[in-house]
Amino acid sequence: MTAPLSLHHPPPPLPAENPLPMRNCATTTAINNNINTQIQPHPCLLSLEKCTTMSQLKQIHAQMLRTGLFFDPFSASKIVAFCALHDSGSLPYARLVFDQIPNPTTFTCNSIIRGFTNNNLPRQAILFYQLMMLQGLDPDRFTFPSLLKSCGALREGKQLHCHSTKLGFAPDAYVQNTLMTMYSNCGCLVSSRKVFDKMTNRSVVSWATMIGAYGQWDQPHEAIKLFRKMEMASVKPNEITLVNVLTACAKSRNLETAKQVHKYIDETGMGFHTVLTAVLMDVYCKCGCYPLARDLFDEMPEKNLFCWNIMINGHVEDSDYEEALSLFNEMQLIGVKGDKVTMASLLIACTHLGALELGKWLHLYIEKEKIEVDVALGTALVDMYAKCGSIGSAMRVFQEMPEKDVMTWTALIVGLAMCGQGGKALELFEEMQMSGVKPDAITFVGVLAACSHAGMVDEGIGYFNSMPNRCGIQPSIEHYGCMVDMLGRAGRIAEAEDLVHNMPMAPDYFVLGGLLSACRIHGNLDAAERAARQLLELDPSNGGTYVLLSNIYSSMKNWEAAKKMRELMVERSIKKPPGCSAIEVGGVVHEFVKGDVSHPQSSEIYEILDDMICRLKLAGYVPDKSEVLMFDMDEDEKENELSLHSEKLAIAFGLLSTAPGTPIRVVKNLRVCSDCHSAMKFISKVYDREITLRDRNRFHHFKEGSCSCRDFW
Repeated sequence: MTAPLSLHHPPPPLPAENPLPMRNCATTTAINNNINTQIQPHPCLLSLEKCTTMSQLKQIHAQMLRTGLFFDPFSASKIVAFCALHDSGSLPYARLVFDQIPNPTTFTCNSIIRGFTNNNLPRQAILFYQLMMLQGLDPDRFTFPSLLKSCGALREGKQLHCHSTKLGFAPDAYVQNTLMTMYSNCGCLVSSRKVFDKMTNRSVVSWATMIGAYGQWDQPHEAIKLFRKMEMASVKPNEITLVNVLTACAKSRNLETAKQVHKYIDETGMGFHTVLTAVLMDVYCKCGCYPLARDLFDEMPEKNLFCWNIMINGHVEDSDYEEALSLFNEMQLIGVKGDKVTMASLLIACTHLGALELGKWLHLYIEKEKIEVDVALGTALVDMYAKCGSIGSAMRVFQEMPEKDVMTWTALIVGLAMCGQGGKALELFEEMQMSGVKPDAITFVGVLAACSHAGMVDEGIGYFNSMPNRCGIQPSIEHYGCMVDMLGRAGRIAEAEDLVHNMPMAPDYFVLGGLLSACRIHGNLDAAERAARQLLELDPSNGGTYVLLSNIYSSMKNWEAAKKMRELMVERSIKKPPGCSAIEVGGVVHEFVKGDVSHPQSSEIYEILDDMICRLKLAGYVPDKSEVLMFDMDEDEKENELSLHSEKLAIAFGLLSTAPGTPIRVVKNLRVCSDCHSAMKFISKVYDREITLRDRNRFHHFKEGSCSCRDFW
């Protein structure tokens, strides 16, 4: 015997002509109990509420068909809702069920539209709405929000806007909020703002939506301005609003507003909401307030990967590369696995440190953890290998990448240029254009640098002149700097000076510094003094200018002028920027400064250093004492001063800590001096070691007594 048909619907009213006779209390209670019993949900509907799989649902559906319960629109809508909206549901089955319902309700239609929208099937959602209209089914206020979320084209969105207005749903706040989102997603901020301005009753969701729209389309100042209006309207922001405002602060580098929001969060007791805290950290990092970001990070009771990535990237942006790597070690200790964003930041850290072995380990980690190597991560790998001097590995990663963008090509072109392989860099540039990738301004910096380091002046001039007409790129000051460097290195000092005078913008330190360096190489004192005067006008406190000009005087035996430059530095309290050299051994980066005695193995390092200098002298090395700016020193003191340079200490540590024949890689923050450059050539021959030195300008590959730069740097 089948169960009686009982639904959630209330019992029908009794006819007025048959009023109930008056009964006593006991009788009335009995009737009420009977009614309550009759309106209990049907067992099939109770089962449906507990249903978790399509297999179970199909059994319930069959039972409802046998009992006739399915032909009740309300009951049938429950079946459709499960199929369309449940994680274990099936949209095709929902459509089949819908077609079997004699009189589907708007609620049933809304479930299917929501299902299509939630499953990222916008075309099907729109088509189903059209079918719904053809069948004469009227939409309600819940129909349009799901439809508007499915709109990918502005034309469709405007049509739905018209429909909602004609049907009287335009004033509905829910519909208006989704209209704003739709217009924003379609890139029509003007229409989004018009909807917002016409709203008579703006909720906090409305404000958050419009603020988020401005942030989404890179109008952060408008977003913050609207937030100020929201405050004036005495609307209390929710977490989403604050996230949108802080995102706008990050884009506009608005530290003041971010701090106000931070204060509001503390005062209102919102506490450590993970997303809010993460966005606050991001703002502080982008505004350069890294200690504030780190304080927030350290205070978080729970951290997700997004938070770790923000803080690691923050340390990288702060040039605190060791701390970024240390933070990754902490991640590993607590079992948090990095993703492609983590890896890209860490590879940048390795690039700046010149930590090739650590970069290789990260590459293996990426492969082991099966982290997706997208264009951004692949480019970071290429850049790391290229700038750590492993150009072969950079080429291999580049060739294995299925997709490359302009930054990928540029990274390898710049890497080849830094390594002195100008010809290969230019070949790659031509291949890039043949593949249909359009070069950008940074690509041309790499191309011109390649020409400069390879001494390919005429080719460089040709590329420079082709930029505006062939590629639509107007040369910037960086491109002019490359040209001045190129002409200067080739000894065409007069042409370099003319280019500086005829530039459409004022020369900066990079341009004039390149000219001054060229004057040092070619011994052009007059041009050097002119360039130095301009440099000192530009930045009177930059010690590098004084040092370079003093070296030029010394190289020309003008000791009096060199001494005056040194005295001028003392008089003006100007100091040369401290040189720092780093070497990676066993995955650990060791840093040295001039005369460094802080290393735990200092005594052994200095023993190796003394022995090294003796062996170099026997091989013919003569210290270049013109590099020493102390004129009150005797010759032995000057020699000792030169031996204490940071790159020599790093090399001595490398000889001490690695097996014979092992290549040595050193990274220096400044341009390598002529004495150290000469010493490196002798070391490579005497100790039979390949040495790669990356200074501020380029790579120097020393092998068998010669350098890849051909003494032209």
